Amino acid sequence: MDAARLVAESERVMRGAPQPEDVIEEAWQAGELVEAVGRLLTAVGHPSAARTGAPGFGGRTGPVVVAAGAGPPRAARLTAVRDPAGTLRALRVLLGEITHALVGLTRAVHDEGAYWQCIEALDAVDEAKDRVRALARGERMPGEHGGEGLSCAD
Repeated sequence: MDAARLVAESERVMRGAPQPEDVIEEAWQAGELVEAVGRLLTAVGHPSAARTGAPGFGGRTGPVVVAAGAGPPRAARLTAVRDPAGTLRALRVLLGEITHALVGLTRAVHDEGAYWQCIEALDAVDEAKDRVRALARGERMPGEHGGEGLSCAD
């Protein structure tokens, strides 16, 4: 599935009336999608990803944790990035919306565990924003291994 459609799914969730757990899930889903887009752009040798390598998402280990019944991460359905520049812009906007929602949640939660879930999600979204900026500029993220990508055949 094209990245733009996957971003649109997240946008629909965020534009609805998401519950706190939905916002936290969307943060992780978006982060995984950013990672997958980066890997795909690197694999096809897109010019904006030619020097980015194939990074992990902020050193996170293990699979993304999603809410019960939510199914696999959206990123697992990614098959194409037809408009890399547009996708990266859409991801930036989505990550901004998620950040805004998470900041509101952190101020409203009264449970310490929920507060720290929001903080961890905010950290993940911040890393994803950094990754999107690096992809847009064709830069390598700190700790990534360089290497030349393939020339874009499209």
